[in-house]
Amino acid sequence: MRILVTGVAKSGKSTILRILAELGYRTINVSDLLVESSCVKWNENYQSFDITDKDCAADLVNKTILKCNVNCALETVAYELVDPSYVDLVIIVRRDPMELYEEYNRLKWPCVKIFNNTISEVTGSHVSDVESLFNGKVKQLVFTSNISELRTKVLMAINNDLNEQIDWLVKYSDDERFHSILMSVEGCF
Repeated sequence: MRILVTGVAKSGKSTILRILAELGYRTINVSDLLVESSCVKWNENYQSFDITDKDCAADLVNKTILKCNVNCALETVAYELVDPSYVDLVIIVRRDPMELYEEYNRLKWPCVKIFNNTISEVTGSHVSDVESLFNGKVKQLVFTSNISELRTKVLMAINNDLNEQIDWLVKYSDDERFHSILMSVEGCF
């Protein structure tokens, strides 16, 4: 089985990858692959790498996936690079946007980066994109710091018994702190 693990930055993808490694999956961090290639360059303003050659990046990622002859899991925010026919399951890691916002601020990320990632999680726009690309292969998993519970969720996703749908706007509709965070990220523009 080949599993793609995706979600916004700091959503818990690496933790899910570690759990999959414990379950016997060969794991690949796509960001590490790309950083070592000539397909990306550092963006000082955004404080992250930009893909400068999408064909180069997609070719590298997909060739790596095809080399997996055993259970394999890869982690990336750049899900659009992955050929949907090369993976059997996509796990989208969702994380509470208030936790994400705190983490982004702790890391002193640029405002525009905080805005993009927080709003993507709040609206679920990345979820819609992933579901349209990997039709029928997508399972959502809401991150928890309880590793035992997270391991159970991963196993359930693998066994097609988990798809945690979450609407953060509904969940936090009456939460003043949530609305304050949204106002703060809106101030980035």
